[in-house]
Amino acid sequence: MSRVAIVGVGQTRYSRESGRSEWQLAVEAISNALTDCGIDPGDVDGLVRYSYDNVDEAMIVRSFGLKLRYYSQTGFGGLGAPATLAHAYAAVASGQARVVVCYRSLNGRSTTRYGRAERSLGTGGGDLIATGDRAPSGAFAGPYGMLSPGQVMAMWARRYQWEAGLTEDELAAAMGRIAVDQRAYARANPDAVMGGRPLDQAGYLAGRVIATPLRIFDLALETDGAAALVVTDAAVGPRPAVWIRSAIQGLIPYAESIATYGELRNGPTYRSLGSRLLQDADVKPADLVSASIYDATSVSVLLGLEGYGIYPVNGAARAVIEHGIGPESPLPVNTSGGHLSEAYVHGMNLVIEAVRQVRGESMNQIPRSGPVLVASGPSGLVLAP
Repeated sequence: MSRVAIVGVGQTRYSRESGRSEWQLAVEAISNALTDCGIDPGDVDGLVRYSYDNVDEAMIVRSFGLKLRYYSQTGFGGLGAPATLAHAYAAVASGQARVVVCYRSLNGRSTTRYGRAERSLGTGGGDLIATGDRAPSGAFAGPYGMLSPGQVMAMWARRYQWEAGLTEDELAAAMGRIAVDQRAYARANPDAVMGGRPLDQAGYLAGRVIATPLRIFDLALETDGAAALVVTDAAVGPRPAVWIRSAIQGLIPYAESIATYGELRNGPTYRSLGSRLLQDADVKPADLVSASIYDATSVSVLLGLEGYGIYPVNGAARAVIEHGIGPESPLPVNTSGGHLSEAYVHGMNLVIEAVRQVRGESMNQIPRSGPVLVASGPSGLVLAP
């Protein structure tokens, strides 16, 4: 097994209006990550980013005076967070780079908002034309009003409800438990956008419906902010190295990102990818001490728990109703508050929280030491001390 570690993490303040450019946010997050591990910018020779980013590699090279040997991008939105680390892992393990920075920066609230489909439909005026086959907003979805991720994921929730045999109340209880438990984590996290706003099940049920059956508390926060991680082949800096035990970057037909066709994310192909990730890490689901599961909506957590073998297919909802995902549950999930209550930095803040759990530095630290899962659909990581 190659020895590749995450040695530094950094972020900006998460907010609804940063007042700064995405470039400025990216530079701050990367600077903080390099300071975290004591690595000089001159030693960075690799960059990995999301293809959706406005802040490209050349901008970061100019900002820090870097001399790169390697750079790459990952696509398909939410699948990108584990994938950026998978790219960095491969680059370092193969000798293509020695120190790789992965970053994500967006003004996702004050400028372009994913929840209003602005990335895919544009805001320049004139006619809006749905093209291509990708949902949401593609030619096979846009004409029917399927324009935003929340609308597509509402269909996921309905399909999951039907396949799991859940009543309306049971589905709401499961998704509500996820939202409430993640808000409780956020209350101990000073970086969480929603940390000062308590939420209980009654408050969840009172939330306005955005796309049936998803309420406002089921959807990720639109956030301004940036996050960055530093990956290298040695334990450096003042904090414990977090070793990448395994990484996977999957892609299956009709599931590039936010699909209305094909398998749900608890389907057989997804389960096969999840099983392979854990097998490569020599880890069983019961060995995991916590998980960061991409929560663009709360139903994504249910699907992820099943896709990675934590619960049997169609069994997560009832297990979550009974046990929750809080610190006393069989597997604590999204312990920073996640995208529902900390911030939405396209998964990168979830990776940072996983690193902090392994280091023993989380504001909601799980007392048991061991491997931590990071999962986003068909892409994932296993991190360990």
